[in-house]
Amino acid sequence: MTRRLTGPALCVPVAVALAMLGGPSAAAATAQLRLTFDTAPSGQNEAGPWTTGCFTDAVAPADDACVVVGGAGAVTREQRPSGTTTSPAVKFPASGAGTAMLRVEHASRLNPGTADFTVSTMVKVATGEVSPGANLVQKGTFNTAGGQWKLQLDNGVPSCRIAGTSGLSVIVSWGSSIAGTGWKFVECKRRGTVLSINVANGTPVNAAADASMDITNTSDVTIGAKGTGSNNDQFHGEIDNVVLSVG
Repeated sequence: MTRRLTGPALCVPVAVALAMLGGPSAAAATAQLRLTFDTAPSGQNEAGPWTTGCFTDAVAPADDACVVVGGAGAVTREQRPSGTTTSPAVKFPASGAGTAMLRVEHASRLNPGTADFTVSTMVKVATGEVSPGANLVQKGTFNTAGGQWKLQLDNGVPSCRIAGTSGLSVIVSWGSSIAGTGWKFVECKRRGTVLSINVANGTPVNAAADASMDITNTSDVTIGAKGTGSNNDQFHGEIDNVVLSVG
């Protein structure tokens, strides 16, 4: 299997290139959630660190992603290289430095049901920041009755898991770690019966099992962890441009 980890060619049209990088045109008409982190959380200064406040959802401003922390945890400001400039990003706590996540309250439009959907983000993690459980973005947990969709980076390896209302589940893994390789675009996609994961717009890896299940739950969307207690699958790296599209 060949995987291309290079960026888009210069001859690619601007709109296409932006979509490939998770940029503005990636937020198509079917986008349900898009967090760019371009401004500080509400009521907070730009420099951070932040233990409260909410980031605005570019698709539905009412669906803010609010900072929730445990212990000494906080979310901090980072900058992601983007062309000749930088894009504001966020970083989650280092190991042993408390817990933190962003929480978007449940809305039915954030459930794909049986429809096609895509969840993607830009992510960076150092080799010393990997952990056996590192959740990037999810709705629902492993045993949620209404199912789950989740993009994770366990041991630095991107993978995607979905589970349906019937209890059936499918997982697909990229198969190799991206830790220490800089910023990468990571995408989980369901199209019909096929669940796939892709990194840096390479060759998608498809799950063998049938992915045509109903994912409909009442859980919040969480980013960076599944909670703020112990064993919360805390992600210790950096994230930018979280996008969920349905349809």
